[in-house]
Formats: sequence, structure tokens, C-alpha cells
Amino acid sequence: MSHRYRVLLLVVPAVVIPAVLWVGPALVWRTLPVEGEPPRDGLVRVAGAAHIHTTLSDGTGTPETVVEEGRAAGLSFLVITDHNTDEGRSLQGYRDGVLVLVGTEISTHQGHLLGLGMRPLSFPLARDARKAFDDVRHLGGTALVAHPAGGRDDLAWSGWDLAGPWGLEVLNLDSMWREASWFTVVGGLAAYPLNPDYAIASVLDRPDAVLSRWDTLLRRRKVTGLAGVDAHGFPSYRSLFRVLRNYVLLDSPLVGDSERDAVAVLDALTRGRSYMAVEALAPAGAFFFHAARGNETWQMGDTVPPAEDLRLRAGGRLPRGSRIELYLDGEIVADGRESLEFPARMPGTYRIEVRIAGWNVPWIVSNPIHVYGAAEAAARVQRAAWPVVPRPPSPLRVLDTFAEGSDFAAESDGGTWVDPEVRIPSERAPGHNAARLHFRAVTTRPDPAFIWSALVDRTRRDLSGAAGLVFDIKADSEYRVRVGLWEAGRDGGADDPEWWLSSVRTSTQWRRHAIPFADLHPVEPGVDRGLDLRRVVGLVFFIDRGTYNYVPEGTIWFDRLGTY
Repeated sequence: MSHRYRVLLLVVPAVVIPAVLWVGPALVWRTLPVEGEPPRDGLVRVAGAAHIHTTLSDGTGTPETVVEEGRAAGLSFLVITDHNTDEGRSLQGYRDGVLVLVGTEISTHQGHLLGLGMRPLSFPLARDARKAFDDVRHLGGTALVAHPAGGRDDLAWSGWDLAGPWGLEVLNLDSMWREASWFTVVGGLAAYPLNPDYAIASVLDRPDAVLSRWDTLLRRRKVTGLAGVDAHGFPSYRSLFRVLRNYVLLDSPLVGDSERDAVAVLDALTRGRSYMAVEALAPAGAFFFHAARGNETWQMGDTVPPAEDLRLRAGGRLPRGSRIELYLDGEIVADGRESLEFPARMPGTYRIEVRIAGWNVPWIVSNPIHVYGAAEAAARVQRAAWPVVPRPPSPLRVLDTFAEGSDFAAESDGGTWVDPEVRIPSERAPGHNAARLHFRAVTTRPDPAFIWSALVDRTRRDLSGAAGLVFDIKADSEYRVRVGLWEAGRDGGADDPEWWLSSVRTSTQWRRHAIPFADLHPVEPGVDRGLDLRRVVGLVFFIDRGTYNYVPEGTIWFDRLGTY
């Protein structure tokens, strides 16, 4: 038997068997009908999709196409989050009856973040997650970790110990299909032309690892959960919008006022007054989960003190035989068929998963209700607070006062003008100097990857024993300035140095910044060793192509560079 024949005997069944198993159900599958009493809480449930990419980053559909697909799928709102840009902001507001919200997906060293509800970007966001969180906060927004499981090592989240009130993308379609077995994916691909909604849903499984991480975080603080379609164009936008949705609970219907309605939807999404639904299984717009005591009720995202007569209730219009599971701090404490009621006497975080027979992926995942007394509730608020940034230290060793003899010089790419006069009189101390980077784009470059301007000092230094760099900085606007050093190359020379970088966000006022050497990241991928501070062959302050997306010209001042 030839090798080719043996390969065919192995490959053909591996492809044909899952295809056959999926094609039959795909031909007959329809979303399940729901039954039961609708919620009587007076709240309006509004469906939308979050985490969407367009041709402004790596999606295949224009923003206008995405809006049309959302309208055709019956959505009320869309959250567009192109990579590291909010260029689609001109589309924000109502388009064809769909409320369009524009955020961004931020690429950081620790994984990706969704920034929602921010003011328009005026500078490139940080590549370190801690600083990216601060950028989102500074711009008035909310950050949620995107695809925390990742499906690939370079996409998975590693910043689990970072402080702050950030949320979590609990369901992410892109990660979920990446984690499916090849057998399942082959079957789903075979079924896709016949029934896209069924094909996509059939490859989904319960994201155990992410749900476990969520439960762990929830034991300490509030963590809002979100469902992200992570749509790029295949599978089609419309299919993904029909498969996975977020339902927000609003006090009143959307009225067509872009500003008012955007505030209402974003508030519900970011505070967790919402639930996630695999809509391809059954329509999920009539589900409820609340806490009640007497005439008072509390919704998902709320905190309520425990009491003997506090009851948790879940139900609504569900498929017949649905199983409602109630989780307390990650453990199932009760379940019911089509409805559930439970006395919430024990403190903890309670959330719901609704399961449908024959499907491993939950149909509905709720955001939690938090049941805690006043002291623990206050402690949880404190645990979710943004960290207090310590006052930067004064330099222990001065590296440059930018007086005559300073080795810093201005450099740039060929299409950017920089003022060669780097040292200027300091406005802060008569008789002293500061450094200045004054840049201006003067020509259009075919390759924007090499747009940059910098202050560079190529002096060899031994910085061992220091904890980091410290310096004062001011600018005529807000910029993201990259800061770092060069380490001697493998041969010990300066011709092929290793770059290690961090960054700071400037202000129009003088601010002191400290950059711990431990926060510097290697530019080249695959560097698996630490920085050798004995082999420093250069210091650099620079702005790259990201800045030129916002401003063509600007000035940044530096003073009192040293180590601490």
C-alpha cells in the first residue's frame, strides 16, 4: 500500500465523518421556542453586539457594512472596537436605527483590552496594560479584558494581578472556536453553508477556564462580564450577531437620542446590569434574574445586604426543560427547571447559567448579584479601586542636566523635521537648561512604520544597581512618549543593540515620571532573558507613527534626567 493511499485512508474519514454528523442537524435545526411568563420588573431589555472589527483595522467589512449587518440581524446597538484606533467615531450615534458606539481594542504586552466610553483619542494608548488602564481611565472610559483565554499564547491575558475595576470578556466567539477540537471545527465548517447560526453555535463549549477565573476575581471585587463576538468578517457579521448577544436592562426604552441612549447602554454594560446570551439556541430577550425583599428588588450588577427574607429569583420565557443553575462564589448551590427561587442568606457573589439539553455551551450567562454586608461591601469597593501612584523619587544619580556638553541629539526619519537645537534655557530655573524635541512631519512617507523623531544619547553606561530612570517632562499637548535604552548586541558592540522600552503620557504641565527598569519590555519578540544594565549603549526618548496619526507637529521638553 502506497504512502499516499495510507494518508487518504486516515484523512478522508477524519473529514467525512464529522461533516456527515453535522450536516443532518444543520438541515433541520431551528432556534428553540420559548414559553413562560415574561418578566414583570418594568425594565426594558435591549440587545446588541460588542467587540467588532471593521476595515479600519483587520475586519473585512466597512463600518457602514457592519451597521447594515447589525440592523439586518435585529440588533439595537453595536460596539465597534477596531485595534488601537477610534477612527470610526464619525459613525457614532444612530445609523439606520442602530445605536453605534465606538471604543477600541488596545494591544498590550499582557494581552488585549477593550476601552469603552472614552473621549476621542488624541494620543496612542500605552502598550503596558497598567498604563493602558490609566489611559482609559484618563479618557473617561471603562476597560475590559478581551479574549482572556486567547486561543493563542500571544492573545491570552497575563495581567490577572493588576489592580483596578477592570471587567472581563467572559464569552468570546473567536477564542471559543479556537479552543474547539479539530473534529468539531471540521463539522462546523461543513454545516456552515447550510445553517451558519447552527454551525457556529455547534463548535462552542462552556469556557470553563474563563468562568473559573471570573469566579475567582468575583470573590474579591466586582468584575463586569461581557460577551464579545470578536467579529472580523468570517464567519459573517450577520451570523455572529445572531449567535451571541449582550442584553442590557434599561429603566426606559431607547428614544433615538444618540447621547442619552449611549450613556444608558454604556452604563448598563459597564456596571454589569446585563446578561450574555447564545441567541442561536433560543431568543433570550425575556430572561430575568433579581434579588427581592418585600417590595424592593435589586438587579444584576447590584450589591445588597444578606437577610433572612432576601430571595434570589430567575426565570422568564425559556425553552421547555431549561435548567437554571445558581452559582455562589463559583459553586452550584441550586438549580431549577424553567424557574428558580433561592434564599440568599449567605454572603457571596451569585450568578446564573441557563443550560439547554444537548448543548455544552450555556444559553445564558448572567452578570452577578453581590450579597454582602456593609463592611465587606466597602472592602470590595476598595479592592476594585485604582492603585495610588507613588510620588516619583528624586534622582540619586544625575545622568544629564542638558547643559553644554550633553550628548543628547535630535534624530528622525527622512520625512520628519526636528529642530537640531536640543538644549534651551529652562523656564523653571534661570541659568539652567532643559532639552527640547520639536518635530514636524514635512513629507508623506509610503511606509508609515518608519515615522519617528527622537532625542538620543549613545553614551555607554553601566546602570547596574539602579532601580530605574527618573525625569521631568512637559509638552504642548498630550503625547505617548516612548522611553528606554539600548543594550549592547550579542557581540558587545553598539551596531546591533537590543531595544528595551516603556512609555509615559505627557501633560501641558511639568510632571516627574519614574520608569522602573523592570517595566521595560524588549522590542524584538522572543527575548527570554532579563535586561543587562551593565551593557547600556544608549538612552532614547521618541515618538513613533502613532503620534503622527493625531498631530503633525509638536514640542516636548525634558529636564533632570537621572536614575533612582
